Amino acid sequence: MPAYFEMSLQFQRSELYPDFIRDFDAALDRAGLTFLSGCRWDGFPPRGEISAWNQRKLEENFVLGMDEPYSHDCRQSLYRFGGYSEVRGFWTNQHPVEDAFTYFLIIPESEVVDEGDHTIFLPDKAEQLRELAEKLWQFPLVRSIQTGLELSDPPLSLAELRKGQSPDASPFAIVEPDCHPYDDGSRAIELTRGRPGLLLLDNEELSGPVIEVPFGGPLRLEERGGR
Repeated sequence: MPAYFEMSLQFQRSELYPDFIRDFDAALDRAGLTFLSGCRWDGFPPRGEISAWNQRKLEENFVLGMDEPYSHDCRQSLYRFGGYSEVRGFWTNQHPVEDAFTYFLIIPESEVVDEGDHTIFLPDKAEQLRELAEKLWQFPLVRSIQTGLELSDPPLSLAELRKGQSPDASPFAIVEPDCHPYDDGSRAIELTRGRPGLLLLDNEELSGPVIEVPFGGPLRLEERGGR
């Protein structure tokens, strides 16, 4: 399996409801992710079957056992987006903590980073993925969006984010307005159109007015309308 870029969307278990997966699927559609099929190892199930299966697994708080067949786990989906060779989406439960579940979108890492330096994102790809994240942020129950490469740190829990720890942001993250991370050199942009949020960019060249935050040093804040 090649190295993948990942975008993780975290949700609180207490906010799961009977039509959650159906509504989230509609949010994926609105964001521009076109469903293609289920995955080969699941037998290419149709979308409705995938959604019903995953809804049931999340409601049961299912966690795959160490010796349990993979076919018992949540089912994955393939999407068309942005001309990438593969865009795959899947749910993980109790990741990184028991009171949360997470949706991951993964794309081959080689298609989003510089060929000569795999720590540098191609500007057009970073912008395209950021725009996707801002659209997905409009689904009201997303509590964080974090990004990373194959060797990045795992996404932080919501409790850690609300204590001021910096999210996994390679190259960006979106957190709720009350999550003010320590100043780590990221640029903070306030999303004001649509659902409020704080967009953090991995960018050492800060611009915009300085604001004080409750934890750590100052961040520089820009205002941007969400899409």
